Parts: sequence; structure tokens; C-alpha cells
Amino acid sequence: MAKALPILLLGITLAMPTLWAQLPSEPEVQARAALLEFATAWNSGDIESVRAVLNYPHVTHFGGGLRIARQPAELIQDFDALREQGWARSRFGEVTVYQVSQNKVNLTVEWARLNANNQIFQTGQAFYVFTRQNGKWGMQYRSGGSSQLTGVPMASSQAIQGATAAVADFFQAFNAADNSALRRVNHVPQVMLNDLTFIEAVTEAASLVNPDFATMRASEDWDHSVYQALNPIIVTPSQVIFELVFERVNSGSEVYRRVPALWVISRKAAVWGIEFRSLMPSTLEVR
Repeated sequence: MAKALPILLLGITLAMPTLWAQLPSEPEVQARAALLEFATAWNSGDIESVRAVLNYPHVTHFGGGLRIARQPAELIQDFDALREQGWARSRFGEVTVYQVSQNKVNLTVEWARLNANNQIFQTGQAFYVFTRQNGKWGMQYRSGGSSQLTGVPMASSQAIQGATAAVADFFQAFNAADNSALRRVNHVPQVMLNDLTFIEAVTEAASLVNPDFATMRASEDWDHSVYQALNPIIVTPSQVIFELVFERVNSGSEVYRRVPALWVISRKAAVWGIEFRSLMPSTLEVR
């Protein structure tokens, strides 16, 4: 279950001992610290500082799709363009932690962009995935958008409806072992962070969007998969981010794998499909 943490306004003085005392786990502490490092680097407007605090391959996921930086030098951010829009700094507000493991944290953050007069001119939410690589915690995925659907319940409802249908179609095709149908609800390129394993589908022939069902049946005794209720955590006209838990069931109707996850469903050319998945370690103890 998602947990809203105390409001964190990055870029101003923090009562760190009080804030940190309320954090329930070491991975969350480390993810919060990495978020603070990112905010400090971001507000410096220095690309080298930003590159240094991230983990790689790093995925930036906004309206144009997935942008993957496999090493620091490949990360691109045009701070001059932001300044031309009036940006002077960003502020990060309430942090909500959804899923935690020893090496990964899925969370959302409310953000605001401020001009030189400290006036807010844009707000929104972001979904971040923080990972630990060789002892270093850093952001490895970021997505989100401005608050475009605030006060527009019909648009929000339509986006959720389209994305929900895509997830339902995905599981129907998956359980039918129908890769042709799966390709219709999987956007390519696509990325999955399966715990810490980075998996990318560049073409429709990639294994990520063409599961080997015969091997799954032989090695796992897989029979079918089910998912629990979808919780939409960020909604824009072209993207819905769901919190969910899915299970794999064997031929004896026993659940043998239960995976908390966050899935990003995007609308491209009027088609809703999966574009990014962050899977936590398999467990039968759902947090």
C-alpha cells in the first residue's frame, strides 16, 4: 500500500533529523537522500552534476517516448531551454512511496517550477525509480507530466479507461499465449526493470514482448497469470501509471509468484499500450 511521506521541499532548509526519524526502512532513507542529491544537481543547472548522481542505463520517459542514456555522457538536458520558459529552479513536494526492496524504491513526487521571482508557473507529478548499483543509490527512471487533468474528470476517466483496457487485453493475450495479440498492447521501444535487471525491447521480435510460453510451462509449470486491482497513481491525457500486483499460477492452481509492480501505459497513435514496467522482487508477502 502506498505511503505518503512528510512534505519535502527540496531547495530550502530541511529539519533532517526529524524527517529521517520517520522513515521506516534504510532503502527509503537512501532513496530520499538520492532524491535530494538529484534536486540539488538539477537546480544547479549543470548537466555534469546531474549525470553524476544518476544510475545507468537511465531512462527519461516523457511525451516523446523513451530516451535511454546508457552512460553519463549520453544524458541530455537543455537547461537553457528551461530558462527561456522562465525556469529558475524546481521544488519537490510530497513524496509517496509505493514499493520498496533492498535495492529498489518506486515512488512519486509532486513538483513545481519556479521563476526568478519565486513564483510557481508549472506543477505536476513525477514517477521515479531509485536503484542501488554497486552500493550507490541513484535515480534510474523518471516520468511524469504537468497537472493537465486537474478539474477535467472526463479526460481523466477516459485515460484510465483506455489504459485499463490495455492491461486487461495484455493479460488475456498472455494467458492465451498469443504473442500476436500481445504485440498490439505492447509499445516498442519498451523497457522493463525486473528488480535491477534492465531489459529492453527495440523491435517487436524482442523477447520482452514475445514471451517464451513453452519454456515457462516447462521450467515453472506456469498455467496462467492474474492481476489485482489497478491503482492509477498518475494520469495525463497520454499516459497512466498503475500500481498493481500480478501473480503466476501453476497447473495445480497454486500461486507460486507474486510481484508488486508499477506499469506505465502510454497512448500512441490513438492506441494504449505498455511502455515501461518496474517489477519488484517476487514475493508472496505483499507489502
